[in-house]
Amino acid sequence: MTKDGRDARRPYRVRVGTTWYWVDPTVPAADIEPGDTVIIYPVAGDPALALLQSPLAQDPVTFSSLEGDAFKIARTEIAALHLAAVDDQQ
Repeated sequence: MTKDGRDARRPYRVRVGTTWYWVDPTVPAADIEPGDTVIIYPVAGDPALALLQSPLAQDPVTFSSLEGDAFKIARTEIAALHLAAVDDQQ
């Protein structure tokens, strides 16, 4: 089993393509808003970097890929969701 950040307690970095991101698992879900970049850890499957498009209270939650493709995930299918931001130092 590979280790991922779904259970992280401290900020960590990930690389998606050629871009590095800082991920902060300590930000409460109530502080994450539409337009924010997030890492989604689904109950089953691989994590994904996406842009939140709807409030997290909405079910299903709407996201868009970095390429702009919209998709929805039922809240019960999200194991963890962490705020992410481009690491400008890389």
